[in-house]
Amino acid sequence: MDYKQVASGKPICNDPIMIGATCVAQIDGRFFLLIEIEIDVMGNEREEVIIFEITAAQAAALIASGVMRCQIVNTIPTGREVNLICVFVVGQNAFLVFNVENATDRLVLVRVPLCTII
Repeated sequence: MDYKQVASGKPICNDPIMIGATCVAQIDGRFFLLIEIEIDVMGNEREEVIIFEITAAQAAALIASGVMRCQIVNTIPTGREVNLICVFVVGQNAFLVFNVENATDRLVLVRVPLCTII
């Protein structure tokens, strides 16, 4: 993996596919790399986030290369443009993944506890 290319946010493929916001999250002692993929085919725009579980050493290398740490909060973020992209589960929490565009493009994770089934 070319960490510097991921950190730069520059296109990895030709135009219709670009890497958007990226971040590294540490959750319950585990590390995750989140990558936003922006697809624009004939004016039809789509945003997806893919999540990789990575090692602590990989997380440290990515952060040293300029990939930001994910912001993990307990409330839905606000901003000029806030889009819910997806949800993933780690342990006893679901994490809502929002793309937040203000002055910068970033991913924000909202921690939500899972319901108890009785």
